[in-house]
Amino acid sequence: MILLSIVFCYGRTHFYNQAEQKATQQATQLKHYIDTELTRFSKIPQLLTYNNPVIDFVSTEQNNDKAINNYLADIQQASGASDIYILDSQGAVIGSSNWQADHTFLGSDLSFRPYFKRAFAGEKVAYFALGMRTKERGIYFSQAIYNDSKAVGVIVLKVNVNKFESDRQLLNTSHGSHFYVQLADSVLAISDMQTWRLNTFSALDITQRRDISQRRAYLDHQPELIAHSNYTSQRLNFRTITDRNYLAVEEKLRFLDATLTVLVDVSNANLAQLPRLIGFIVVYLIIIALGYGVLRRFAGVKKLVYSHHSLDKELNAHTQAFESQQAALVQSTKLATIGQLSMGFNHEINHPLNTINTYLASAKRLLAKGKFEALNENLQLIETLVARVHKIVEQLNYFKDSSVTNITALPLHDAVFNAIEINKAQLKQDNISLIEPQIDKSIKVLVDRTCFEEVLVNLIANASQAMQGCINRELSFAVSSADGHAKFSIKDTGPGIEIHNIENIFEPFYSTKSVDGLGLGLSISKQIISAFNGTLTAQNLAHGGAEFIITVPCEDPTS
Repeated sequence: MILLSIVFCYGRTHFYNQAEQKATQQATQLKHYIDTELTRFSKIPQLLTYNNPVIDFVSTEQNNDKAINNYLADIQQASGASDIYILDSQGAVIGSSNWQADHTFLGSDLSFRPYFKRAFAGEKVAYFALGMRTKERGIYFSQAIYNDSKAVGVIVLKVNVNKFESDRQLLNTSHGSHFYVQLADSVLAISDMQTWRLNTFSALDITQRRDISQRRAYLDHQPELIAHSNYTSQRLNFRTITDRNYLAVEEKLRFLDATLTVLVDVSNANLAQLPRLIGFIVVYLIIIALGYGVLRRFAGVKKLVYSHHSLDKELNAHTQAFESQQAALVQSTKLATIGQLSMGFNHEINHPLNTINTYLASAKRLLAKGKFEALNENLQLIETLVARVHKIVEQLNYFKDSSVTNITALPLHDAVFNAIEINKAQLKQDNISLIEPQIDKSIKVLVDRTCFEEVLVNLIANASQAMQGCINRELSFAVSSADGHAKFSIKDTGPGIEIHNIENIFEPFYSTKSVDGLGLGLSISKQIISAFNGTLTAQNLAHGGAEFIITVPCEDPTS
C-alpha cells in the first residue's frame, strides 16, 4: 500500500505539472494574440486624429458628412472593427461608419460614457462596455481630435469582444480548458463560457456595485457571483466550478487593466493514475512471480514430494466432504419434492371435497324436510364428485405417462355446462356473476371426457378464486372454431396475472397463491390438453382480468 501511495502521489504531481505547462502555454499564446489585436485596433483612432478631413469635419459645419461617413465605413471594413464614429465636444455622434444601418449611432448622446470624458480630457482610452443600442460587449478605443491644440471632438473605435471568443477556436487552446478576461472591477468581460460573461468570481460589496451602476458600463446589468471555491496545493492555484476542478494560470494584459486567466480541467487527475497503478501492479506481480519461481526451483525435491502428498490428502478430504454434502442435498430435495407433491394432492382434491361437504349439508336439510327427490339428486351429485376425486388422483400419472387412450367426440356444450354445474356452489358462494356461454351443440371436441371436464372445472374454480376481493366479479366465455380446431376461452374480471408469472404458471409446483397448493392444477391441465394435441395458454385482458384459452382438435361437422 505504501508503494502504491508513492506511485499515486508521484503520478498526480506529474499530471498537475503537465496541466500547468499546458495552461501556461495557452495563457501566453492567448495573451499574445489579444494584445497584438488590440494594439492594431488602438492605432487606428490615433491615425484618424491627424487626418485633416476629419479635423475639418469636426471643427466646421458638417457639410461633408456623407463623405466622412463613407470614409469611416471603409476603414471599419478594412480593419475588421465593429464600428467607428466621431463625437463632437458635447458628446453627440456626428459621424459614424454605420450611418446607413437601422441602428445607426448618428445623433446619439454618448456624453455619459467615460471613454468620451477621459479622451476629451487628453487620455488615450481603452474601455470595456455594453453597447447602448446593440447591447453587445465591446472594447472602445477613443482619442481626442485637436485643432490648434484645442480638443474639438473624439474619435471612437469599437471592437466586439466575441471576435476573441470565436477566434480562440483557431488557437488550439480550447480542448479541456476555459478562459476569461477579468477587468479591474472583477467583472468578466470576455470568456468562452457564456454563463460567466459579465458576471464575477468575487463577492462585490455595496460600494463596488454602486460604482458599476454609476458608470453604466454594463447598462442596467448587475454582475452575479459565479459559484466556486479556490484552494492552493503544491504552489499551484486551483478552482472548483460546478463539481469540476481546474488549474488556473494568469497573465496580465497590456490593455484594459485586465487579467487573462486560463483554466485547465484537472478533474480526472486521480482517475488518470489508474493505468499507472495497474502498470506498477503488473510489474510488481511479475517480479514477485519471478522471485517465487527462483525460490521454488531451488526448493528440495523432498519438500515438493511432501507437498504433493499433502495436497492429495487434502483433495481427498474435500472430495469426501463434497460427496457427503451432495448426498444430503439429494435426500433433502427428495423430501422437499414429496412435501410439495402432498401439498399438490391437497390443492387438487380440496375443491371437490369442499363441494361434497356443501352437498352433504344440503342433503341433511333436505332429509329433515322430507324432500327425498331433491335428496336423491344431491346424493347422485356426491357420488359423481367422489368418482371425480378418484379420477383426479389418477391424473397425477400424467407426470410419468401423458398418453391418453379414451379419446371420443365430446359435445363442447355438454362438457362446459357440466363443469359449470360442478362449480355452481363455489360460484354462488364467491358471489360471481356468470354469463352463460352460447355454444353450438354441433361442435364436438376430440378429448377424453373426464380429463377434459376436470381441466374446465379447475380453470373455472381458479377464475372464481382470482376474483375474490374484487368489486366487479364476472365470469364469461368465448367460443370459436376454425381449421379443425375449437377455441374456448374463460375470462374473469380479477386483478390479472403479474407479468413475471405468465411464463411460469404452467410449471409443476409453481404457484402464485400464498396458502393453497403449489400449482399442480395448471401443470396437470396443460399436460392433459397437450395429450389431446391441443394448447392451453394464458394472457391478461386489456380492460383488466385474465383469460385462459383452450385450443383442441374438433370433429368435422360434415363427416
